[in-house]
Amino acid sequence: DWVERQRSFDDMAILSPGSYTLTGLDEPERVYGTRVSASAFELLGVTPLAGRPLLEDDGTDDAVVVLGHALWQRAFGGAPDAVGRSLEIDGRARTVVGVMPADFDVPSPWLGTRSHELYLPFLPAALESSRGSHSFPVIARMSDGVTLEMAQSDMDRIMRELAQEYPRTNAERGTQVFVMHDYMFGSHGDQLLLILGAAALVLLIACANVAGLLLARGAAREAELAVRSALGASRGTIVRLLFSEAAVLAAAGGAAGILVAYLGMDALKAMLPSRMPRIQEVALDATALGFAVAISVGTALVFGVIPALLAARADLASGVREGGRGSLGSTKERVRDLFIVSQIAVGLVLANGAGLLVRSYVELRGQEYGFRAEGVLTLSLNPYGPRYGSAPEREQYFNQVIEAVHAVGGVRSAGFVSRLPLAGGSNGTVQIEGWAPRASQNEGPLVEVASVVGDYFATLDIPLLHGRLLEPDDSISGAVGVVVNQAMVDQVWPEEDPIGKRFAFGDGPPWITVVGVVGNVRQWGPEQPVLAQMYAPYAQGWSGSGFLTVRLEGDGTRIVPAVRQAVLSVDPTQPPADVRGMDERLDAAFAQRRFYTTLIGLFAVAALFLASAGIYGTVSYFVARRTRELGIRMALGAAGSGVVGLVVRRGTRLAFWGIGLGLVGVWATLSTARSLVYGVSALDPLSLATGCLVLGLAAVAASALPATRAVRISPTRALRSE
Repeated sequence: DWVERQRSFDDMAILSPGSYTLTGLDEPERVYGTRVSASAFELLGVTPLAGRPLLEDDGTDDAVVVLGHALWQRAFGGAPDAVGRSLEIDGRARTVVGVMPADFDVPSPWLGTRSHELYLPFLPAALESSRGSHSFPVIARMSDGVTLEMAQSDMDRIMRELAQEYPRTNAERGTQVFVMHDYMFGSHGDQLLLILGAAALVLLIACANVAGLLLARGAAREAELAVRSALGASRGTIVRLLFSEAAVLAAAGGAAGILVAYLGMDALKAMLPSRMPRIQEVALDATALGFAVAISVGTALVFGVIPALLAARADLASGVREGGRGSLGSTKERVRDLFIVSQIAVGLVLANGAGLLVRSYVELRGQEYGFRAEGVLTLSLNPYGPRYGSAPEREQYFNQVIEAVHAVGGVRSAGFVSRLPLAGGSNGTVQIEGWAPRASQNEGPLVEVASVVGDYFATLDIPLLHGRLLEPDDSISGAVGVVVNQAMVDQVWPEEDPIGKRFAFGDGPPWITVVGVVGNVRQWGPEQPVLAQMYAPYAQGWSGSGFLTVRLEGDGTRIVPAVRQAVLSVDPTQPPADVRGMDERLDAAFAQRRFYTTLIGLFAVAALFLASAGIYGTVSYFVARRTRELGIRMALGAAGSGVVGLVVRRGTRLAFWGIGLGLVGVWATLSTARSLVYGVSALDPLSLATGCLVLGLAAVAASALPATRAVRISPTRALRSE
């Protein structure tokens, strides 16, 4: 329907990603691939490295395959004659007709960090069998002159037409057009931009620090610059001299930064979330080096010119008269103070952001997820072939696997589920018995569907709250019994006993009967709300593959190979894949938030250090320039505490103004903070107060060090100071 009715695209292609089992190799292997319409290759503008792409006629007999570059290397050693040879996929021999280039992949919304390793022809029968299926991703290339808004309007028109023609399956259905890059990488891109912004703020603080030091250095060289001027050096010559020195400093800093980046690249890659797309391509390449050089040059221009211009304005007579004791002067002193205030303000914004992210992370890790991950092993299973053509046959296979795994020493329980918690799911709307009939199949409560076999609930320690768990008779056609979660009870039957209540994914009958209620599990991720969910007998055929879950006694890592062999003992042609502990999966669910929380925290620490160094440098310069004044005060009887207070007030006054300006910055970034926090307010008093307190204490400490040094100077020595 879309291809025939659309007016905005040059072409469209449909995908159906999934996992496939390769046999006939040294060992059976599970790989990720996709069925795809033949138009995808031309649409993406990529030609095969060898052979040909898929053709429309290939979907007729489903006997060919196009290989990804990695699978071609692994299965055929990169042999040029791989085209035309046979490869057994899901128990069926298919002819290799093409090999794609190394950097090619068909984009898919569920790809994540995986890559498609093979491409099979999309079967038109998959669409013809059910008009109500809306689960296939589609990619398209917009025609010249068509905007995203125009394409969206065109698709909205098509969906309205389909809703009128097929109200039972298409009413209240819509579609959304995305730019492919934004859809696949958008959230990651936003977070990387956030990190880039934080890094830019730290760079700003460092540059302000250097500019302040250059101002002080210029003041200390007033006599020298005055002599140069007296000997005929123009102001432009002096500016070029001072700027060249700043440029050398910037170049040295840039080179040191590039070296640190090179040495820390492996550590950075280890921190990156495994689900972040294209992390294998992260490298210190020419683009990154060019960016670093450009930043170094830019900072030298901006933060080297200002001190050079101010220093070049030094009064000749004043510089000679000062005899090398130079002073910043009111204008230069205000500029340096402004640098320090800006550093503290930026530091507060970063410190508050880091506090919010840390509190959000702690809140996230501390909440309930509805299951106990410790000690649970998970293995992906996807039985294929003529022995597993029906749901009851696959269920029998899973029961045999569970029985074989139970025989392994150290196994406490085992069960199977089609979708693991936190990993997404599948869902549909339902008709509740006793409610008014639905106008379309898209109305009614949305319910997540999971199929289970064996002791799944006991294995993940999901509690039974009411009724009973599933039994063999619950899979009898026409009298299907299911277990639902508490969230569905609260949504559909809040004031009633749910046991015996019935609902249907069609309009009923046959009805599905509730036999038990279990605790809520977060299905779509730790930051997503709990949804209504049902657990059904696997024999009903709502799922084809899933995960074996095994609870192990004590440290079960030693028996993982034995569990894998037990699975293979049932059918050696069905290898388990993605073998991981459930606690590892849970930890991976937090990887993305942990990554940018850690980096923002490190940037906040760097900002605190740099701001403290800036205050220390300013106060130290203040003490050095006023040594004689402080000596006179002590000679006239001023107490050491009074001198310390005078010096510390200098630093704390700057910190006060910086914190005030930082509070304005925090308010200005509230909208960004709201998109990042979880379980805490974007204007969290604890995070804000902690940031202010830490910066205030850092300012006092940075001011106290030169202050205590000042009171240790004897008045006689201070009075002789030049």
